[in-house]
Amino acid sequence: MTVVEIVDQVTAWAQKEICEKVRLKMPPENDKDSDSAGYDYTMVTPTAFSLFIPSKEKLPPAVLSPIPSLCVRILEGEDSLTDKSGGITLEFCLSTWNPGIHGQDILFPDEKDHSIVHQWTGAEAKAYYQRHYEGWRDAWNWVDVTLRALESHLDINGIEIDQSAGIKFYPLKEQESIPDFYPFWFACVQFGVRRPLVRNIPSYQHLL
Repeated sequence: MTVVEIVDQVTAWAQKEICEKVRLKMPPENDKDSDSAGYDYTMVTPTAFSLFIPSKEKLPPAVLSPIPSLCVRILEGEDSLTDKSGGITLEFCLSTWNPGIHGQDILFPDEKDHSIVHQWTGAEAKAYYQRHYEGWRDAWNWVDVTLRALESHLDINGIEIDQSAGIKFYPLKEQESIPDFYPFWFACVQFGVRRPLVRNIPSYQHLL
């Protein structure tokens, strides 16, 4: 299996097993004044992208925003010439947006059945907004979803997960420091996959 095929397969799997398990806040079209009352947002299913996150003008028609999203990245790869196998280290970069508490984030228990909750609605709820830095929880709760998906599978669409490599997870860093991109939040999950090597080079020509 080629490197491109692996990236495509992993991205498709991540969309189904990780992105479609959650709904997250999408920033408004004009994200300028995040401190105003009535600062609205939409809940969407994140999109999985391969290698890079496109800008708004380059998004596929069905995708509303580049964030929230999951980006599948290649960190490194290595092929063994002795056992005819190879390995690729991949990274999922999770991107979320959350500037604070909106009125529709607030839930109230049902007066008769406290196991049922209702979303706060109406003009007062729409006008309510409280800015804070707790939005990081969205990214790290999504990391937990990602870890459960990876740890409960031995393979990704037939691609073997390298159990010996383990799984690493960490905040996004720039020059060894954690940057502040409020109200955007980022976290990463790293793991490895294995692939058999095919030495019949002519069989790859139709892919180039």
